[in-house]
Amino acid sequence: MDFYEQLKDMRKMKGFTIRELADRSGVSAAYISQLENGNRGIPSPDVLMKLSEGLNMPYTELMQIAGYLEKSPQAREEGAYRKPRINLRRFLRENDLIFDGIELTEGDKEWIERMLTVLFWKEKKRKDQSGDPSFTYEK
Repeated sequence: MDFYEQLKDMRKMKGFTIRELADRSGVSAAYISQLENGNRGIPSPDVLMKLSEGLNMPYTELMQIAGYLEKSPQAREEGAYRKPRINLRRFLRENDLIFDGIELTEGDKEWIERMLTVLFWKEKKRKDQSGDPSFTYEK
């Protein structure tokens, strides 16, 4: 899979339209469309930085996919693109969010954060008591 297909897949995996990615990154929608269709060369590291911020993904990962950086041995073994882990608390705090067309206020985001804290409180307590750092919440 080439850079252009991977960029399109990452955008779709995040649930963004080309316009949304353009708004989030500051890169024009026309340019993103041309990239995804393979009608442009690999973008500069500066453009990749903007796209990584718009996609909320590590810059180094996008630089590897674009061929500017060599992939780590682990990434080569795993092969295909792996979804990055995103700290949801940080994501809520650092992004302007919309839910069903309603822009969330800082108060809304704080309320969501509190609800998630309550939801996972028991699991965190159990993890802390088990002493197992690899323990994770399972439904």
